[in-house]
Parts: sequence; C-alpha cells; structure tokens
Amino acid sequence: MEACSPQWQERLSAWFDGEVQAHEHQAVEHHLARCAGCAREAARYASLRQALKAEGAAEARVSPALEERVTRLAPRPRPSFPRRRLAAGLAAALTSVGVLWTSWPSGLGMNEALAMDLERHHLKAFSRVTPCEFESSDPAEVKAWVEREVGYAVEVPVVPGATLLGARRCRLHGKLSASLLYRHEGGKAMTLFLPLPGSDAAREAARFAGDGPRCTQGPVGERICVAPRGGALAVSELEPAVLLAALARLAP
Repeated sequence: MEACSPQWQERLSAWFDGEVQAHEHQAVEHHLARCAGCAREAARYASLRQALKAEGAAEARVSPALEERVTRLAPRPRPSFPRRRLAAGLAAALTSVGVLWTSWPSGLGMNEALAMDLERHHLKAFSRVTPCEFESSDPAEVKAWVEREVGYAVEVPVVPGATLLGARRCRLHGKLSASLLYRHEGGKAMTLFLPLPGSDAAREAARFAGDGPRCTQGPVGERICVAPRGGALAVSELEPAVLLAALARLAP
C-alpha cells in the first residue's frame, strides 16, 4: 500500500495548521489528488478539522473535489476501537488551542513557543491511528532508528507501568528532534522529547529546570516536566510525579 513519506507528513501538518503560503497550499492539493497514501493521512485530520470548524476556528481552504476525495479515503469509524476513542478525545482537546494559546500566561518560566511545540507534537501524534513513525517496543530497535533517522544517539528508557510504542521525528525551535511515545496503564499517552544536546530547545529546557526537576502546564492543559540535566522533556495529562519518574529513568 502506498504510504505517505515523513517529509510529506510534515508538509501536511503545516498545511492543516495554516502555516503554508499560497503556492505551497496549491502544491499540497495537487499532491493529495495524486497520492492515495497522503490522502489517507489527510483523512485522519478530518474529525479534527470538523471540530475546529464547529468552534469557529480558521481552517485550511480545501477544494470540494479534494474534500470529497479525502472523505472517501477516510477510515471507516469503529466505535469499539479504544485507540479511535482516544484519538477523538485528543482531537477534541485541540479545538481549544487557538483560545488557550492566546490566553496562556507567558510568565510561567518556560519559553512559550517551545511549550506550544511540545503540546502540538504530542497531541497530533496521538490523534493519529498510528502515532509513531517507527513502531517497536524494543528499546534497542527504537534507539537504532532514532540514531539513523534523526542523526544523534538517545537513551530509550524502560518506563515502569508504561509500554514503549516507538518513536517520531519532530521539530523543536526549528531543529530536528527525537520523540519517544509511550502508553501508560489505563490508556493515557506520554511523549518523551529528547532534543539534540546543545540545541536551543535543550538549552531552554535546562534553563527552565534550573537546579531541580520542574513542571508546568502548557497552553492546552497538558503537563510538561523537565529533568534538571540533559534537556529531556515529558508531556502528558498524567500527574507530574509520573512524568518525573519517567525522566528519572534517563541517565544524569
């Protein structure tokens, strides 16, 4: 089956966020009309787009013909499938992003742009039917994939009470970064972000953490915790103690 490449996944994400210029918008529409894999990927955003529309938020303009194609390729709903229920819940949480990003206090200590990036990547990943680019519960396999695809070595911790799902690439402060995805007992999602050491994101995380572990609440309401060294960050709706315990599995 034709798949959507990671490069096109990034372009689709920017397209749905309204972050592309007119010529790029047209290029994406032309590509979706030819690529069934990317059209299926776009279809996964359909419920989120409808939720945003219901809230009166701005959405990307899509031609009627393309909208029909994307809708036709959308996966059939399966109400009994728990991952789809989780995806629907996370998509609903995103409907309030526009309001909360503007009203979120900027004096909490963490760089606001970084907090937005962290929540956006976390929620978008888990709103997908398949959250990971690379799926594996084997830390060694995930570590090898990250080093090959992201370009630097990371630790992949075994987190008690959680299952390692795999990894994704993302961009933090514009720099390619690694993220590890976990699901805790009870179905709650967690992402560990491991920015390149010395990068702007890693330095900002270390600045925020200061002398000890520190947590805050992001613009959407997810909890964001940072270890005192290394620049690793954890994002989830779980309690801060759970996130800090996961970060503690990383070597100092």
